[in-house]
Amino acid sequence: MHLYQTFTTRWAVLSKLALMTLVLGVSTPAVANMVVYPMTSTIGAEQDGVGQIQLHSKSDKVQYIKVSVTRIQRPGTPDEHESPLSPTDTQGIVVSPQRTVLAPGASRTVRIIAQAIPSEETVYRVYFEPVAAPELVDEITSDQGVQPRIGVNLIWGALVRLLPDERRTRISLQQNGGALRNDGTLRVGVLQVGRCADIKGEKDCIWNDVNRSLYPGHTLPVSAPGVSGNVVMRFVTSDDKQPRTLAVLP
Repeated sequence: MHLYQTFTTRWAVLSKLALMTLVLGVSTPAVANMVVYPMTSTIGAEQDGVGQIQLHSKSDKVQYIKVSVTRIQRPGTPDEHESPLSPTDTQGIVVSPQRTVLAPGASRTVRIIAQAIPSEETVYRVYFEPVAAPELVDEITSDQGVQPRIGVNLIWGALVRLLPDERRTRISLQQNGGALRNDGTLRVGVLQVGRCADIKGEKDCIWNDVNRSLYPGHTLPVSAPGVSGNVVMRFVTSDDKQPRTLAVLP
């Protein structure tokens, strides 16, 4: 498998496992009653600031789906966390509809709308959560001491990247060559970092796998093997379809 494919596949699997563990626990069986596609999407000027996510039912029952959005703060760092979007936030994204009904075997489209184009790439997660039918909740909660129950289902979390108009890739060395810093406007998926005798050729490079995302304004510790040579990085951005190589300067 290609290194870029390995990187993206691992990311998707880890994200899905994390969601399953968070929502279901390690011993609870789960049923995937719908398919969400795509699980990762980008929105920029080329899409007029609008994206779409498709929901496809795999169930023989009607499903009621709640849609919510969080912004990923300090992405790609040990301090990464998610925060719900405020209703007064005018810089993020909005989803429409926020609730939908998914009939057996049917499909629905959820629109993702950017309220403003950011100055640097930002990342959000759109959650799709099966919930109890509104009338069922009202009926059950009317009985004292009884809480509504729904079947155990997966909560899907799709990643949405919002791209800036001005897109720059600018990576520099920090901490005596022990870290990379992103001073550009795009996320950089660092695949490998190596030491090379000649920055114009890669045949003598000694490579070290990294497979991490480096977002604008952040640094990423790297352990480039060897004690001499030029630092060269293999990477992809949200604009790239194939990996690129870049000689990194202090």
